[in-house]
Amino acid sequence: MIKIDVEQMRKQFLTNDMARDKGLNEPENLVKIKNLSYGTHGIENQFDIYYPKGTTAPLPTIISIHGGGFFYGSKEIYRFYTMFLATQGFTVINCNYRLAPENTYPAPLEDINSLMQWLLQYGENYFVDMDQLFLVGDSAGAQLTGQYATMVSNPAYAKQFDFAVAPVQLRAIALNCGVYFIGQQAAVNQDFPHYFGEKVSEATTAQFPVERFMTDKFPPAFIMTATHDFLKDMAKPLANILQSKNVPIDYHLYANSDDTELGHVFHLDQKSSIAKECNLATIEFFKKFLE
Repeated sequence: MIKIDVEQMRKQFLTNDMARDKGLNEPENLVKIKNLSYGTHGIENQFDIYYPKGTTAPLPTIISIHGGGFFYGSKEIYRFYTMFLATQGFTVINCNYRLAPENTYPAPLEDINSLMQWLLQYGENYFVDMDQLFLVGDSAGAQLTGQYATMVSNPAYAKQFDFAVAPVQLRAIALNCGVYFIGQQAAVNQDFPHYFGEKVSEATTAQFPVERFMTDKFPPAFIMTATHDFLKDMAKPLANILQSKNVPIDYHLYANSDDTELGHVFHLDQKSSIAKECNLATIEFFKKFLE
């Protein structure tokens, strides 16, 4: 079983992310409503809402599920990426969720679901259109996005969880540089004991591998990775699985034109032209599924 030093990795990841974003400024053409609460778990249940200034009616809405190995990440680290998405004519939800190892599976899924319930009740006040809803997630957030999309598109799978899954439908999702546990059950997945716990219940084991429960009702998926993404070998197999179920997919393996390394979650770097290309491609994919 692989052990990780969570605190050391959190510090290193934060240092890297702050260096990436140094010098960036938040766009001025957005309304930004920060530190709303969707649940009872303090800062880990806080979220922001962004939408273009001048908005007078609900907009198609993107919810971002951040990455970080299930133990790291926050809406602050994702604000420049999610604000860019909002500048493209969307209302965007940028959320925190409970992290491991302080909170184990399925805490993030419970939180995503609580956020959905909050948005169903109050979202219209913030120009959220729950009838035109999209999810984006990267790395661990892509796994959560894919699993939650499976829950809302397959009622039989949703019944395996001990909370009522929100009655939402997803127009499409984006799975970016994701980890998907393809072919694995939680009990035998030795890479994430901090998330699943050292002893995994039979109920949890039965919920994996998630792709067993994906159906032709799974939402259309934009799936991307990069030449030097350490998780790149997981992307194409998932795309193939979804394609075999007649789910519309748009698969991309991004590469730098000069053959330099293009790594994990490159799309978060708002100084990068290839990140902008990828993020605009995501938006164009989503627009295909608007009413």
